[in-house]
Order: sequence, then structure tokens, then C-alpha cells
Amino acid sequence: MRHGKAEDGFDKADYKRKLVSKGIKRSQKIAQNLAALKPEIDCIVHSNALRAKETAEIIAKELNLTEIKEAQELYLAPVIVLMDFFYALENSISNVLLVGHNPGLSEFITHLSGKFIDWLPTSTLVALEIDTNLWEEIGIAPVKITLTLHPKE
Repeated sequence: MRHGKAEDGFDKADYKRKLVSKGIKRSQKIAQNLAALKPEIDCIVHSNALRAKETAEIIAKELNLTEIKEAQELYLAPVIVLMDFFYALENSISNVLLVGHNPGLSEFITHLSGKFIDWLPTSTLVALEIDTNLWEEIGIAPVKITLTLHPKE
């Protein structure tokens, strides 16, 4: 999932930008739509950017999840860093919701699924089903997009 719409960063560091009202509302909408599907999510992982953390917290609250982790390396991470992050996950974790950033997130989904994702809008969620039980097989195991939730729909 891409983080929600954030404030402009003219007067502060990029990673300190907070969600604006629109970003909060759209992320809540996605969270409610996702909750209605009763997903099996083991944990939520987000970058250290404030907007990603706030988005993750909105999702976690709606899904009643307590397992939220921050990973500094996910901040504006390119595909190779995202791949390395998933390679390192424990295989006891089956379902992860990642809250991250463009362009890396869009490129990551494109890389895994083979479906071109030019630019994920803020608060958009894309679910991937990866046909493996081993995180180290990510990138070689078959992948399909099973769900896309856009906040404007």
C-alpha cells in the first residue's frame, strides 16, 4: 500500500511530512474496505516516514492488528531493497501489509507481477498472491494481483 496524501514538505524534512485530512479519510476508506474482506494479515510493516507510519496505524486500527513494525530501509526504497527486505523475513510470517512509497513500490509490484504499474496513487492498496511458502523464492515464484483498492472508487 502506498501511504496516504501528505502535507507539502517545503518547510520540513520529507520523512517528517504528516498525512493531511484527505490522506487520513482516504486511508480510512481503504482500511474499511479491506476490513470487510477479512484479510489474514500477520503484520504491517512501514517505512520510517511519518506519513507511512500514520497510514499503517489507520489500517492496523481498522483491522485490529497489533503487530506493526517500522523498517528504516523501506523509506523511498528501490526494488532491490524491497526484495532484500522480503528475502529476510521469517517464513513463519505468511501475509505482510507493506506501507511504502513511489516510485519503488510501483516498480516492485511491476517487477513481481509482470503487470506494469506506472504510479500508485496515494492510499492505493494492491494485494499480491505469491505462490510459495518461502520468502527467499520471491521474484521467482508465480505472482498474481488479487485485489486493488483505490480510494476514489
